[in-house]
Amino acid sequence: MKNRIVILGVGGVGTVIGAALAEKYYGQTTLIGRKDHVKAINKDGCTITGCVNKNVKAHAEESAVNSLENTLLIVSVKITGLENSLLNIKHLIRESTTLLLVQNGYGVKDIARKTLSGILPSENVYQAVVTFGAVLTAPGNIELFPGGLKAEKAFGDSEYGRIFESTFLQCRITKSLDKSIWKKLIINSIVNPLSVIFRAKNKIIADDLQNGLKESLLREGRAVAKSEGYSISLSVADVNSFIRSDNRTSMLQDYFKKRPNEIDFINGEIIRIGEKNGVSVQTNKLIYGIVKDIEKIRLEGKEEAGI
Repeated sequence: MKNRIVILGVGGVGTVIGAALAEKYYGQTTLIGRKDHVKAINKDGCTITGCVNKNVKAHAEESAVNSLENTLLIVSVKITGLENSLLNIKHLIRESTTLLLVQNGYGVKDIARKTLSGILPSENVYQAVVTFGAVLTAPGNIELFPGGLKAEKAFGDSEYGRIFESTFLQCRITKSLDKSIWKKLIINSIVNPLSVIFRAKNKIIADDLQNGLKESLLREGRAVAKSEGYSISLSVADVNSFIRSDNRTSMLQDYFKKRPNEIDFINGEIIRIGEKNGVSVQTNKLIYGIVKDIEKIRLEGKEEAGI
């Protein structure tokens, strides 16, 4: 492949995507991330453990400096930082740039299209849903949990539609990505905030003790999705099965790293859309308020550490 690939935001998810592509397209792939992670990758490669065990040679930089002409730009920063990240590289984006977004949350493409309006054609903006788990355990080291990517059909039909073939990361093309986005949004609206409230990994959240609360959130999420025209067949058993890997959610990782979390783009969006469409979202409001309070106390350093 002659075109370039740039992955912007190489935390756990971005590093896995970057390593998968670097193994196949080393000379054309660049990972953009934090200084210590970049230094480790350039020195020793990406070391991946978990459901895949390998070390991948890759090239990383701290920032994008070259024109992104004829480039696939995969943006894997958190949705909370998406707009600012795109603004920071706006001067490098060209009409020939292709954008693939892999954020959690609702309205991802809308944020990107609005930010890059007049610069990047809207048809060059694609989205994929991440179904794998990945934790950055140390600079250059990633623990990978099972799953892959689901990308929209338009991306599959593009010149980059087959780039993940013959890599260790499976990318499925789906005609109904919007439905997949809603399904993941509902699952995230349950698992992510509960992981923060209980300070627990996924297997604890999958315990039957929380099934009543999960059912209430699930019922509201399905109703909101239906009000937007999407019938989501999802049970508590499905949710518990989905979170079978014992990893930390992205929201819990944000908690431990004292970063703003994605609650506004997950439960906050379910609340916004539900209220717009006249759907009751009382449980989501309760969970949203608790997590926002936890975030505020955590970021302000007002937590009790013990007696």
